[in-house]
Amino acid sequence: MKLILNILCYLVGLIWLAAGLSGIIDPTYTFTEGPYASLHVQVTGDLGTSDMRAFGGLLTALGLGILYATHNSSGKRSWFAAFAFLMLGLALGRTASLYMEGPDQTLIIFAAVEYSIALILFLKSRY
Repeated sequence: MKLILNILCYLVGLIWLAAGLSGIIDPTYTFTEGPYASLHVQVTGDLGTSDMRAFGGLLTALGLGILYATHNSSGKRSWFAAFAFLMLGLALGRTASLYMEGPDQTLIIFAAVEYSIALILFLKSRY
C-alpha cells in the first residue's frame, strides 16, 4: 500500500510541477487557450498575465512540496493532510461551479481528478 501511495504521490507532484512550470513559461496558452486550459478568460494586460504566472508559481510550489514530502516522508504526514485539504477545497469549488453553471464534461473530469488527488494525499497522510 505504501509503495502504491508513494508512486501515486510522485505522479501527482510531477503533474502539478509540470502544470505550474508550463503556467510560468506560457501562462496564456496554458490557462486560457490550450486544449486543457482551465481558466478560459481573456487577458487584457500585463497584470492578468502576471496573475496567471503567479498561479503557475503556486502550482509549481504545490508540486515541489508534494515531491519533497514524498521523498523525505519522515515527519511530513501533516504536509499531506494540508495538501489534501487544498485539493479538497479546489474540488469543492469546482463542484459548486458545476451545480451553479450546469454540468460540463471537462469540469466533471477536472472535479473527478481533483477528488482523486485529494483522496490519494489524504491516504498518504494516514499511512
